[in-house]
Amino acid sequence: MGFIRVNFDPVLVRLLREVKYLLLMDIEVPERAQLLFKKVNIYRTQTGNLEIIADMYNEILSILLPVEKPLLHDRIMKMNNALAPGINELRWNTQNIDPFISSCMSIVTDVDALVKKMKSNVAKIEEYMEAWEKPLFERKPKPFAPEDVEQSHQALVISRLEDVKNNGREIHKALKDTLEAIKPDRKSPTWISYVDYVNSLVIGGITNGVCSSMSYLADQISIPYNKHNGLLPIFDVRVDLQDRDVIFDPPINYSPKGNGIRDII
Repeated sequence: MGFIRVNFDPVLVRLLREVKYLLLMDIEVPERAQLLFKKVNIYRTQTGNLEIIADMYNEILSILLPVEKPLLHDRIMKMNNALAPGINELRWNTQNIDPFISSCMSIVTDVDALVKKMKSNVAKIEEYMEAWEKPLFERKPKPFAPEDVEQSHQALVISRLEDVKNNGREIHKALKDTLEAIKPDRKSPTWISYVDYVNSLVIGGITNGVCSSMSYLADQISIPYNKHNGLLPIFDVRVDLQDRDVIFDPPINYSPKGNGIRDII
């Protein structure tokens, strides 16, 4: 079943409107039309509820991803079966239409709540990973000794690693929350595919974090970037003159001790 919409009987709508204005003008209205008009509030409530049901149903179908739909296949079929009489059989003057609306409202609302929970948990996962995009290097307002820069950086890495571990636990909780809400077979291909989908989101989050840090670092060691932004040097390097040679301490390049600027970068 595709998207659905509520169709109003144009004859009935026009009749109710005309009866309303005739009564306001104290013009006599046929008894049958009056009987219909007495149900105007009932019709308004019914059509309002049907529009809510249709909107929820259409939104469910429109926002579910291909990897998500199979997890809710049975529930989608249940919605379709519940709505089928309203599409194929029932009309505005059908008796006992309220039980039909009540049943459809209950079924569609339940599925809508499940979909919202799934989407909310994915949104939480993506929100946790946004924090990973903050660069893993902080440039200080003035030059520091290379060992101090490295020590500060390592402290930041340790702190970020702890944050990622904590976020990882929350990501597991979010995925477990979806599992407990939907109750699929954990070994089914549909659930395994969904877990792979969430894993791909996490891998993407880690990749974005790495790229963000590398891009930031590339800017920090870019001469044009530093000149354009008027930045001070990152490292405080001592310069000595030994005989006719200029010696940098620590070395600008790689060094046997592994403490050169290039080693640190």
